[in-house]
Amino acid sequence: MRSGVSAGMTVLLLAASAVVSRAMSVGEPIPLGPCALEVRIERNQEIASFIARRGYPDWAEEVEVDSHSPLGPYEVRLYYLRLDREIGFAEATILGRPDVGIRRYERPLAPAVRERIEQAYLAHDPARRAEFAAERALASAERAERAADSVVQSAERAERTAEAAARAFHSGLRK
Repeated sequence: MRSGVSAGMTVLLLAASAVVSRAMSVGEPIPLGPCALEVRIERNQEIASFIARRGYPDWAEEVEVDSHSPLGPYEVRLYYLRLDREIGFAEATILGRPDVGIRRYERPLAPAVRERIEQAYLAHDPARRAEFAAERALASAERAERAADSVVQSAERAERTAEAAARAFHSGLRK
């Protein structure tokens, strides 16, 4: 009996892995806060074990996907900005119950996704927003300083040229 259940689980997981690559997002991602992510962790053991190994993600969201049985209609995505990774998880349904958590993919973080997450951080985190504003102000000050240095160098060059012209003029008058 046990080998039959094990063989059934193997077949189910192989079928799920064949469907994994074909699921497409059909909805907008919904950010998951700490409480919502905790619920997903309790329901999906694969997410729980991944977070236990890698640590809490920088960003988490859930998105509706166009997947086929036995996979569920939603996918949880974890984003680790410091590791430059995006990891997707789904649930497989066995006998009408979502029992098996599956890691669907792990891939590098796309630049557009990173930008979207950073913008979301800015919208919800005043300290991070102030930090980005300070970084932008520092960059602007450095650009202004470089421009001022360039202007000073141009003025010194013009001054030297004017002095040389004045000396040449006065030496021409003495002859």
